[in-house]
Amino acid sequence: MNKRWHIIALTAGIALLTASCNDGGSNDGTPIVLGDSASIVTEADEQQLKDLVTDLQPVIPPSKDPEEEPAKTDTVAKPAPQEQAVAALPSGPGLKAEFGELTVMIPGLDVKIGGSSDLRKAYGASYMLNGGEINGGTLLLKPEGGEIVKVYQRYQSVVMMKSDIGDIILDALTITASWKEVNGSGNKYGITGLDKGSIQYHRANAGDIRSAVQKAARKHRVSRSKMNDMINDVRKVRSVNQSPLHGELRAVMWKIVGKDANGKPYTRQIRIDIPI
Repeated sequence: MNKRWHIIALTAGIALLTASCNDGGSNDGTPIVLGDSASIVTEADEQQLKDLVTDLQPVIPPSKDPEEEPAKTDTVAKPAPQEQAVAALPSGPGLKAEFGELTVMIPGLDVKIGGSSDLRKAYGASYMLNGGEINGGTLLLKPEGGEIVKVYQRYQSVVMMKSDIGDIILDALTITASWKEVNGSGNKYGITGLDKGSIQYHRANAGDIRSAVQKAARKHRVSRSKMNDMINDVRKVRSVNQSPLHGELRAVMWKIVGKDANGKPYTRQIRIDIPI
């Protein structure tokens, strides 16, 4: 009897073991073989194949225009810009140009402005001298805040000829000097270098002089015989300082370079034409 129960128990154990092996195998009941390609799963969904750790791809934004940057609040107050100490301008007669950034004055001159007298937005102003001496005068500047950086001066000279038709300008012998910096103090600048001994004139030779006389004669529409007489008058002239020639100051110009109350640079010019 005991032997019979041993046989029944052994038979049941073998049956259970066989069923377990069948459940863990392939669908067709064959056992799993190591290296078999049929057991490798190939995923076709790209979303499932992505790495869960995103690659580092820093995006550097383009630099902004300084004007677009939000205003930053300074924690420390900045001192206000220092204004140059400027004496009050005299109330007497003289050239007075009132630009938006500064006022320019040359006392003692009698001038007439060319064009509009409203110079608040003008780059420069031109005047005709009616009376007074420019050389030896003083250029006074009064900035409306800000400062004067540099002041320059230059002039224009011409050569004239005495003739039967009067004194005529030889335009071909006109020169304009280079800008020369003017030194000053307290926004006062002395006007010098415009006397007869300091002014330079065209360094013309005999050929230049005859050619200039011929052009001037044609401009004044003189007769051919009169033109020949004028050319003959300068045939022996070798310099613009020889008679019947003489030099004259034609115009004086100033260039003022400054900064306004906000630190913005500006340039303003003054010109005075001298009647001849």
